[in-house]
Amino acid sequence: MHAFIDTNVLLKFYYFSKDDLDGLNKIFVPRKDAGVEVHLTQQVRDEFIRNRESKIKDALTRFSNAKINIELPYFMRVYSEYNKIIKLRKKLQEKMKDVRKKVDEDVASQELIADKLIFDIFEKFDAVEVSQQIYEEARRRVDIGNPPGKSNSLGDAINWIMLIENVPEGQDLHIISEDGDFYSRLDEKKIHPFLEMEWKEKKSSDIHIYRSIGEFLDGHFDGTAFPYDKRENELIEDLATSGSFASTHSTIAELESYGYFSLEEVKRLLGAAISNNQVSWVLGDDDLLEFYHRVAIPRREEIRDKKLKSILDRVAGLDLF
Repeated sequence: MHAFIDTNVLLKFYYFSKDDLDGLNKIFVPRKDAGVEVHLTQQVRDEFIRNRESKIKDALTRFSNAKINIELPYFMRVYSEYNKIIKLRKKLQEKMKDVRKKVDEDVASQELIADKLIFDIFEKFDAVEVSQQIYEEARRRVDIGNPPGKSNSLGDAINWIMLIENVPEGQDLHIISEDGDFYSRLDEKKIHPFLEMEWKEKKSSDIHIYRSIGEFLDGHFDGTAFPYDKRENELIEDLATSGSFASTHSTIAELESYGYFSLEEVKRLLGAAISNNQVSWVLGDDDLLEFYHRVAIPRREEIRDKKLKSILDRVAGLDLF
């Protein structure tokens, strides 16, 4: 399967997007068993690097502007919960400062989870360079009014020409982009008819388009998960089969070095706390509790299985502070 991911889709992972990182982790991080070849262009890579900091800055500005201001009327001071609320408010403010400090460090070193996954794609899939010939063809295409592209930007046209030149004849192409230049004016779910006709004439195959990675996954992979890191996969298995408290704690310590876990991996981690007493009995220990709070609680709304939800409820009910 041949796919093209536009810059605007990659940059969404640094903002307030409904698409989470599972899409990149499952399919687009290069793996032989994933069966997806990403067609990467120099244009996409350069646009991404140029705009990454701006997107992050916008997101961090919104985070910083989120004020925690719980106002309590004076007559509530007589209730025992009053001081607890004040303490929790202070702890939350401290946690926000702590996470901002960590994020700032990871942003500077390009160590955000999105950075790792996207730069892995950039490293493992060769980016097609923009030659003078491609540039001139893109300029001509925009000048005569053929999509995709705008009069003041050649980026989309450059990407399109590169795709025509590099996707093998007879192979379907799947484009993931939010750019309106790729879409039909009459049906915003379909590709522009000019592009569809051109692709069929030149490549003898079909072309499909999606506005998000999630939409693409829903149509083709039905929730199939491909682990990003083999060692990570082994550690989750080690946790499920741990035979002692010591091995459970050491496995958790190594798992803590991984910043990101897919939904399927979180389910397996929760399952380990059900099937293995060595995990369940020490779930309230500081290291396990902090780990499960970090990786599982944010997935709470996505977990449907009642047994897994019971573990989530147990973790949420334990005091993390």
